[in-house]
Order: sequence, then structure tokens, then C-alpha cells
Amino acid sequence: MKNVAAHPAKLTELAWLLDVTESRQPLSETSPVWVRRGLVESGPPTPHPECHPYCEISIALEGEGTSLVQGEEGVRLPGELLLLGPGIPHWGSIQKFPLRSITIYFLPSVLIEMGPVSDGVRILSRFTAKQSLEQRLARPPKPLRQRLIDLFTDAAAEFEQQRLGREMRLRGLLVEAAVQLVRWEEAEGRRIGAEHLEADWRPIARALQWLREHYTDPVYARNVARAAGMSESRLKILFQNALGMSWVKYLQGYRIHRAAAMLSESGHNVTEAALAVGFESLSHFNATFRSFMGVSPSHYGLQERKNSGPAEPKPAAPARRR
Repeated sequence: MKNVAAHPAKLTELAWLLDVTESRQPLSETSPVWVRRGLVESGPPTPHPECHPYCEISIALEGEGTSLVQGEEGVRLPGELLLLGPGIPHWGSIQKFPLRSITIYFLPSVLIEMGPVSDGVRILSRFTAKQSLEQRLARPPKPLRQRLIDLFTDAAAEFEQQRLGREMRLRGLLVEAAVQLVRWEEAEGRRIGAEHLEADWRPIARALQWLREHYTDPVYARNVARAAGMSESRLKILFQNALGMSWVKYLQGYRIHRAAAMLSESGHNVTEAALAVGFESLSHFNATFRSFMGVSPSHYGLQERKNSGPAEPKPAAPARRR
């Protein structure tokens, strides 16, 4: 298998890291997958460097460019995939226009909750493990490449239509693409992110289960460590290796996305949502919600209810003259 060429960027080429901002897609526990078709005919792939608190997998369909991820850069060709975990700064430049791509953003919980947990954590580690850009860029063989393009295209078409089973199918398409990729890599002898997980997924699974069952309660490190059956320091290391974030960050995201789901329904105000997901301070809830979702909880609730509200009735046809 031919590796993707990537190398450390020169110090003079790292100024973009100073301009990184957090981007926000409207992800929630009820809609944990968000898909974007990209078409760029001039300029960079995105207006400015970005990072975000969720995972991302994208496939290039047309054009050529350079991917900039943390302190590295690498040429990206059509048919190649880029895998990113939460908080990874990235940008790019384009050498051959137009650039067409499809990107799938998703919450880490999607892979874990599709089960079994051992498989979910293993596949998630492909995104969240510490790795080089050469490993983050994948160049599958032609048959698999076409299969992945078809899956991404189906995901984009599904996302753009409000049909029965939309959320279920989006999750299924994402998982199918991730499984196909990781199976191919393992068949080629590459086990990126699996080095420290063989014996460690069980305590992580116990910790995740405990957090999902107790997210409405006050949670302390000793509680999570006891549920996992290990020390607090060991849990911190394993959780970071497996999910690319601390258990505190995971819990915050889980609470906020649960609250977002409540706010998208009528009959729930901001205070009720904050208390229901375990926040004791409304100001803390507001600040945390904005850090994850990019808007205040009140604005989010209004916008979501507006977008999901009933369509306006069509005007009645004029009465026929007799």
C-alpha cells in the first residue's frame, strides 16, 4: 500500500495556526451527523483555519490541494480521505480548481452507541488517536475508493432531504464507510489508534456507560474512576487516548447535546433544559452551550423550533364564478 506523502511545514508556513477559530455545525444527540458538499472555484477550501469539538471524515472528488493539519502539510488528491478528531486545527490550499468534496461531521457518541462498545471505541480511535498527517490521509485502492465515494454521495443526498428514517440511515452510512476503511487498513497491516486499546476498552466502556446513566447528577473524577475500576490518573490517560478528549469534555458535550434536543422541542425553556441535564448554574450552562453550539441556548431553541415548525398553509384557491 502506497503511503500518502506528508511532512512538517516550515516555520514560515505556520502563521495560519494563529488564525484558527472554532467552527460550529448544528449537531445534537437527535441529529449527530451533519453532511456538507463542498465546491470551491477560487480561494482556500474554507474561508479561515478552523477546529471543532466533533469528528470529521471527508473525501476529495475533484481537484488537487494541500492539507494543513497542526504543524504538517501534505498533498491531497481525488479519492483520498482525511480523518480528524475533536480539536484538531486544519486548513488547506488548492492547486487545481475546482475542488469538490463531501465532508461528514459527527459526534463521537455515534460510533460508540452503535455497539458493541469495543468496536465503536476501536473505530473511533482511528479519528482521535495521536497520529501524523500521513496517517490521517488515507488513499484506498480503486474498488474501495469507488465504494466510499458512493457511500459519501448517498449520505449527502440523504442529508439534503427530510425523509422517514433519515437520521438512522445517515448513521448507518457513516458507520459503513468507517468500517470499510478500517477493515482495509487492518488487512494491509495498519492499526492506527489500536496500539493501546486491546486491553483498555473495557474500563472506557464502563466509564462511558456510567456517564450516560448519571449525566444528570453531580459527577466527580472519583465516581468515574470507581465505575471504570482504575485510578483517576489512569482513567484520564486512557480516555484521552481513546476519544481524543477528557471525560469532562465528553460529559459536557453529552449534556449540551441532550439539552439541545430538549430545546428543539416545544414546551422546554432554557432553565428547565439546564437543570434536566445536570447543570446547577444557569450562567455556566449558557457559557458551555455557546462554546459547543456557537449560539446561546435561547437562540438555538427558537431557531430549531422555527426550522422544524409546520409549513405555512397554502392560500385557498379562489372560488369559481358560477
